[in-house]
Amino acid sequence: MSPGWPQRPCRFVTSRCIALLALFCPFAFARPQAVPHVDHRHPIVTQALALGWGAGKQSEVGAATAGLRLIFGSSWLLGALLALLSSVLVSVGLILQKKAQHKLMGDGAATTDQEPSRLRVMHEGVFWLGLGLYLLGTPVDLLAHEFAPGTTVLPLNACIVVINALLSYVVLYERFTHSDFFASVLCIVGTVGMNAAMSQTTWPLEDLPVQEVLRMSNELLSNQGFKSYMMAWCMLFAICTCMVTCVSKQNAARSYAVPMFVGLLHALFYFMSKRMVALGVRASDPEVWNDPVNNKVVAITTLLYLFYVSSVVDGVQQLSNRFFVPAMFVACQVLCATQDLLFFRAWEAMTENNITLFVVASSVSLISVAFISPEQRVNASPGASSSSTPRLDPCTDALRRHQHVLNIMDEYEIRQPTSPCATDLTTVDMSISISNWWRAFPLFACVAMISLPIALWCLGLFFAMFTAMAMLAGYQAWKLGMHIALFAYAGTQKMAHFDNADFRALHKAELSDQRTRLGSSPRWGDVFHFVLLPNYKEDVKVLSIAIKSIAASGEARSKIFLVLAMEAREEGAEEKAAGIKREFANDFLSVEMTFHPVGLPGEVPGKSANTKWSAEKVLTEIIPARKINLAHSIFTVGDADSEFHSEYFAALTYYFVHAGGGPGMTPDRYLTIWQPPILHYKNYMTQPSLVRIASYLTSGHELANLADPNTTRVPYSTYSISGTLAAKVRGWDPDWISEDWHMALKCFLATGGRLKIAPIFLPILNYAPEGESWWRTLMARWVQAKRHALGFSELVYLNDHIPRVFRAIEDRRERCIFAWRLFFLWVKLLMIHMFMACFPFIGPMNGILLAYFVTYHPFSSALTIDSWTFLVNFVIQAVSVMSLVGFAILSVAIFETVRPRIEHSAKCSLWWDSPMLHVLTILPANLVLLPPSFLAAALAEWLPAVRGVGGD
Repeated sequence: MSPGWPQRPCRFVTSRCIALLALFCPFAFARPQAVPHVDHRHPIVTQALALGWGAGKQSEVGAATAGLRLIFGSSWLLGALLALLSSVLVSVGLILQKKAQHKLMGDGAATTDQEPSRLRVMHEGVFWLGLGLYLLGTPVDLLAHEFAPGTTVLPLNACIVVINALLSYVVLYERFTHSDFFASVLCIVGTVGMNAAMSQTTWPLEDLPVQEVLRMSNELLSNQGFKSYMMAWCMLFAICTCMVTCVSKQNAARSYAVPMFVGLLHALFYFMSKRMVALGVRASDPEVWNDPVNNKVVAITTLLYLFYVSSVVDGVQQLSNRFFVPAMFVACQVLCATQDLLFFRAWEAMTENNITLFVVASSVSLISVAFISPEQRVNASPGASSSSTPRLDPCTDALRRHQHVLNIMDEYEIRQPTSPCATDLTTVDMSISISNWWRAFPLFACVAMISLPIALWCLGLFFAMFTAMAMLAGYQAWKLGMHIALFAYAGTQKMAHFDNADFRALHKAELSDQRTRLGSSPRWGDVFHFVLLPNYKEDVKVLSIAIKSIAASGEARSKIFLVLAMEAREEGAEEKAAGIKREFANDFLSVEMTFHPVGLPGEVPGKSANTKWSAEKVLTEIIPARKINLAHSIFTVGDADSEFHSEYFAALTYYFVHAGGGPGMTPDRYLTIWQPPILHYKNYMTQPSLVRIASYLTSGHELANLADPNTTRVPYSTYSISGTLAAKVRGWDPDWISEDWHMALKCFLATGGRLKIAPIFLPILNYAPEGESWWRTLMARWVQAKRHALGFSELVYLNDHIPRVFRAIEDRRERCIFAWRLFFLWVKLLMIHMFMACFPFIGPMNGILLAYFVTYHPFSSALTIDSWTFLVNFVIQAVSVMSLVGFAILSVAIFETVRPRIEHSAKCSLWWDSPMLHVLTILPANLVLLPPSFLAAALAEWLPAVRGVGGD
């Protein structure tokens, strides 16, 4: 996906819709029971009856099983939760096994690098932890079948693919192409469709009398269906064994033979384990173990399981998890389902439409696997080797040493050659004032969100109400929960890779490499930077920290203009600016001063008005006087306390030079806002706990949006923009407070939706508000929260200009592209503020409903505790709780990544020095202080929404 807003709307929207379908498919097709207690049956009983083995009923459930059912109030719910737990255990187990291999390979996780032997991998503790979790997942899955039908358990097992995809990206740093993503989704959709086709035959083997189970085991080898099945199985097994052992690893056929080999072993194990479970629940009956055949069944099943686990371990080591897990899942599901159809003759209980659906769904699953790349395409852990520190060894190949950095940039499509036939930037006029029609929209949106479930309740639409609550809670649990925890952690790894990169050396190496295509891009020496630092009554020491960080750049003396954007209304502003200029005059190409006048018409005093004034001075006076090409200039707007990374401006130059475009297109450098991660961690050690929580949640949210290549992004606090784009849109608007969001929306509308937000993973640290006392610090943070909440009013600006911009776009295709990109941007802006405003209402309301369900009070015949809607909602709440742990780990991960730059971090206590103890100190604070934090954030959101109605 392209950075910022999606640049390929059809593919982007389709991928989002299919991804959402894949996420809910396992739940939507997890067939529940209609009432709280219904006898579950398994396909094997019906199939056994078709073979003439007879049937009966004998329920034998132990006291522990009954106790679990009593606790959860529903056997189906317990089985579904166990199935989800099994998926988590299996997924995490496979990830940790692969992590052990990556740890040994260092920076060599490519196809051409030597893989460590299994013996070396087995010496890693991470491997045994992963193997233990994986082994634990199997009995949990078998136990799930005890409480819920296979039509519930098997679709929920598809969560393995979803969890694996997330963890492969975040933990293993595997890179996904669009083909990998679509194919993985189709794997899930296909396997769930297979389950839907067979959903009418759900009967448990455990209900058979012990005599019938013994008879089935004794007559197994004499059954013609089983003999035919075993002949086909042996033939496929021999083919796969030959390919796995005789074909070279470079052959693609071997990559597909490995998961098929695993699937064959799993299918036979699944077949035999059902019989072993049936014998296990009757272990107290002496007749069971008096029969020698049963001992053979147990022995064969155990051996199959050992071979199966061994093949899984080999598969994980040979192939990327991105490919192996969905391929293995599809092979296991298709073979198990086909086994049931052919051997047990389940097709006799299926309609013609069901058979057609089964054939189509299984074909889609198998074909989709072919479009997932088995290549070991990853970025190694930054700490695995010296690959993360290329500047420490300048004599080596710069391209190779920066390969992981290049991979991250390519993930966002940063490097594009510039065509000599590129077109100039054209924009829509954005100088037209907005009307007052939309001022009530933020308040209306918040009230509507709270009123919707209440209205559905009053109308008696209980199922619709609970479904709406589940959807809202799901968005919150993912976008404001796990998405932050997972992708912000991935962001810390990307920051670690960028931390010691040398972009000037990288660019020099690319110029001498024939494979690099820059086209007619600007030369490195042609690019100049103008760093605007708007400030008002800022302490000189704080300003000096920001200025020194800019001066630390290797580009400072030759390419950077420092612009001190002062406010004329500040007493002593001229003397203050002159003193700073004298101190740092030799550190920059030039230090310029601008003084924003007081009382200009149509202005609201603040950063936006000051930035507009200083930018106009640069555009109209400094650039012409210095004879600088505007097309080669970059404006960076920072806060007065922004501490830049020393390599940021070199990286920005690299990004600018490489942001090209094809023939007939405007180069990306004139359509992009570059955004570094903003971390409120400079005074992390001295922040009160309540402020610290707000700091790492805000920092994590922004970092997660940058780290996720498929999300919609907006700039925040400190960012960079080309001088051409700034001039075309007539600079910043002085009558808006949130200048970062507003400038992004203005550029988005002016360019007809072509704007991109490109991340540069070189973090900027700044201070959280700090006062003389604990209470003053809280009040300062409250003032900042109210200022951030003013972004809600940007929806008024966006809504008002949409019709005019839409009419200004003449080409029908470009109109459609603008509409699609606008949709994602609009939803993002709405959801960020609306959810923060409404969460204190929606969260408790949803919790009350869940508690009401658990007490066996169904609202209607279609909505009980045994419904998939309840299951989804229940799981969502569990994910929300898990996010609290994720936030604690994330906070420490960010702290450790930028620790050398945090004040007083060198003298921290043991509780802060140890990452594990650090996490343990944050967890209780999360549990206690997050609720008041959300309440304060909600109040801050409601204030501008209410004031907007009055036109304030």
